[in-house]
Amino acid sequence: MVIKIQITNRGEVPFSAFTKESWFKLLVFDVGILGAMSGLPPKSILDYDYGTYKGYFAENFVAQELLSAGHSKLFSWEEERSEIEFLIEKEGKPVPVEVKSGWITKAQSLAKFRKKHQPLQSIILSAKELKVGEGCLLLPLYLVEKI
Repeated sequence: MVIKIQITNRGEVPFSAFTKESWFKLLVFDVGILGAMSGLPPKSILDYDYGTYKGYFAENFVAQELLSAGHSKLFSWEEERSEIEFLIEKEGKPVPVEVKSGWITKAQSLAKFRKKHQPLQSIILSAKELKVGEGCLLLPLYLVEKI
């Protein structure tokens, strides 16, 4: 009923080598069920008025899509007050995936991760349209399955 995401504080592969069994976060395995559990009225969901749940819905959606796209185990990165929602491995290298629920894509945690670990590529998922930047790919949330 939940998705367990191990948390690491290192940006190195294999991620599982830098996790602790007791350090993880849980997401609901289905955003429809999350909506029902949250008690949000259907009108709020249809009006895209999730309130403080908006980020949690987006993160749950991305987790579901990554799992269905073949990423068998999900990892997250945290250090001090910084967090990257997902770390995926691509060709033996870490790829940080930052999830933003709206149009604001200021990503201070991603900047900190990039400075410290210098990944070849990073991804921001948001409500914005597709944009390719230097070392960073900005994708609309609905394209997460293409990662």
